[in-house]
Amino acid sequence: MLIKSLKQRIYEKKLRSAHVPMELKTAYDQVKKLDTNRSIQDAGFVVIDTETTGFHPEQGDSLLSLAAIRMVRGRVDLSESFYELIKPDREIPRESVKIHHLTPGILSSHPVGVLPDVLIRFFEFCGGNVLVGHHVALDLRFLNHALKQHFGAGMANPTVDTALLASAIKEMEDPVKASMQGADHVGLDDLAKEFKISMPHRHDAYGDAFATAMIFQRQIGILRKNHVKTLKELLRLAGVD
Repeated sequence: MLIKSLKQRIYEKKLRSAHVPMELKTAYDQVKKLDTNRSIQDAGFVVIDTETTGFHPEQGDSLLSLAAIRMVRGRVDLSESFYELIKPDREIPRESVKIHHLTPGILSSHPVGVLPDVLIRFFEFCGGNVLVGHHVALDLRFLNHALKQHFGAGMANPTVDTALLASAIKEMEDPVKASMQGADHVGLDDLAKEFKISMPHRHDAYGDAFATAMIFQRQIGILRKNHVKTLKELLRLAGVD
């Protein structure tokens, strides 16, 4: 508890800096008021995904696109979505282009945002909602690296990983089988296939965010059947620091 309190004070000190945008401060104020005892069904979620030039933001890789889709009362709301392309800070490697197909030509022919401005609009959209992503730790690394680089403070939103949640559900439904298989890698394609969700736009930030949102919607239903009802329980099963 003491460590958490110290971290909170340090974070709040960073937020008092003049160059931290109001959108990030507002998101933190909303996170502080978050009631983790409320039902999962009533909690606010924003499902996110990113595409990047590589895997190492600390070594110069950067964000290329950022997508977010809101979920209201456990349902995907496509009328509440966010998607922006981002001007890269470095040349896009060929290996990266083969995955997400975001070539310099595509980026030059579409509206492209400057990273700090995109981040501000992203947090204006997300607010203090719980974020959701698949193998979301990499997305968080890029987002936090960019936020600290440009504004001096990372994000405070609690975050759920649908891959961790898939493993937790497997453990709840068939603990013997789960213990025999171990903590294997849970792929987005595998989960989409399991839930019969089509993925026509794979490795597109918006397409992957939509698939993840659909998967999470199904997972919420499974949790309800297994008597996992509160946001606190969900974060304990699949929360990411």
